[in-house]
Formats: sequence, C-alpha cells, structure tokens
Amino acid sequence: MFKSILSKALLLLPFISQPALATPIVWKIYDNQREFYVLGSIHAGKEAMFPLPDVFLEQWQQADALIVEANILQQSSVTPKLAPPFTHQALPETALNQLKHISKKLNISFEQLLQQPPWLTAVTLQLALADQLELKSDYGIDYVLLQRAQQQQLPILELESVSQQFNMLENLPDNGAPMLIETINEWDKTQSSLRCLVKVWQHGDGDKLEQLFQESQFDPTTDDALIFNRNQRWAETLAKASPYQSGKFMVVVGAFHLIGEQGLPNLMKQQGFKIEKITSGTKADCK
Repeated sequence: MFKSILSKALLLLPFISQPALATPIVWKIYDNQREFYVLGSIHAGKEAMFPLPDVFLEQWQQADALIVEANILQQSSVTPKLAPPFTHQALPETALNQLKHISKKLNISFEQLLQQPPWLTAVTLQLALADQLELKSDYGIDYVLLQRAQQQQLPILELESVSQQFNMLENLPDNGAPMLIETINEWDKTQSSLRCLVKVWQHGDGDKLEQLFQESQFDPTTDDALIFNRNQRWAETLAKASPYQSGKFMVVVGAFHLIGEQGLPNLMKQQGFKIEKITSGTKADCK
C-alpha cells in the first residue's frame, strides 16, 4: 500500500508548485521543424531534486512525446547473460581483498559478487552505494517522468532497448574487469563524488559537472561503449529517424551524456541544429 501511495505522489513531484529547489541544466536543441528540450537525468535521486525547472515543465504541457534512453516501465523478459570470466577469475588478489572490504561496508554478499561477471559486480556496487546514500530509483528523473508520461498518455520513444543496454555491458572489455577494478581502486572518491553529483545537478553547475565527469571516466574503450558511441548513435537517430522529423520533444538521458565536445548537444549542433542552454545555474559547494 505504501508503495502505491508513493508511486502516485511521484507522478506529481515534477509539477508541484513550491519554491524552486533545483535548477538543473536544460538544453533547447532545434531547427525549423522540431524542438528538443533536453534534461540530464540522475537515475536515482531524492525528493529534494523536485520540482523540475519551470522552463522544462512549461514545454512539457505542449510536448508531442517523451524521449528516454530506454522505457524502464515496460515489462521485459530480457535477462543478462552471466558468462565468464567471473569476478573471482578476473580480479587480482589485491582487488579481491578490497572488494571484500567494500562488500562488508555495503552489507552485500561477497560470495555472490565473486560469481557474477565483473560488469555486473561494478553495477551492483554502484546501486548499493546509491541505496546507502538514500538515493532511490523511485526518485530517478527518468522514472518519475516516464510515470507522468504514461499517466497522461504522452507517447514514449526509446533511443535504445533494455536488450541493447545489456548487450553493451556484456561486451565491455574483459567482461567489464577494467571498469570494476577502477571502481574498486577509486571507491573512496566514488562515494564523495556521488554525494557531490546530486548537489551539482540541483545547482546546474556545468563546470563542476564536467569535472565530475572527467574524474569518473574509465579506460577509453569502456568510455566509448558506455558514453561516446551511444551519444553518436542518439544524435544520428534524433536528426534522421522518422519519428523525430517534426514536433516538440522532451528528452531525458543521463546527465553525463550532455557534456563536452562529444556530448549530445554538441553532436546535434554538428548535425545542423541550433543549441541553447536555457537555464542559469549556480555554483555548487562540494568537493
């Protein structure tokens, strides 16, 4: 029952009228036929991240569709392929000892982590840390807006499928071992960076967000798979695919996909679109 009440409340969160607490970055990307209003998402959050900026909510009222990475509200029978090498096979002894220590602090099973592919262990650690910091998927920006779109019968368009996302993770270099080792080695920094990320997102502090992005990168091949190659595909899709040739679209993708020369806004500019940052952020006080 509580879950049901909470879900209904979440439908209203982006739209509740109250003093604005969050001013995250919103981009307007447009040409003569279409407008994309792009908001970077944090996939797990807290109530203080709402309401969303007025400039985004005003455009929502006339939107033709919501565009997301993948529609996580849809039931899916897709499950990840748990293929070797597994974590216990892929990590050196030093990293395994560090992983055991981290798993105790997160109160998750070390033995279970050992039997997972390294990419899944890295994801499990990140989700457990978010939960420990009281960041909930129910307050993820994309989740909340997907629920609202579904309630209002606003069409939902996907840039990729859940199956494609699993396939991307399953094909990371060495089954994700470099990503997991980097996650373990930088664990103390990861904790402080995640706390900082929420505040930076709320303030719309673009400079600090880019700094966090640079600090959070993995090896070049992993970064290409997780961020840059996907940005390229999405820019091509938005520019050329038939569903996006005219209209007003609300776009919600991970905040790190919007940063820098290889970020989605700049790639869309290269496709001939005009781009404008239509929110004004403030400096976030975190390290």
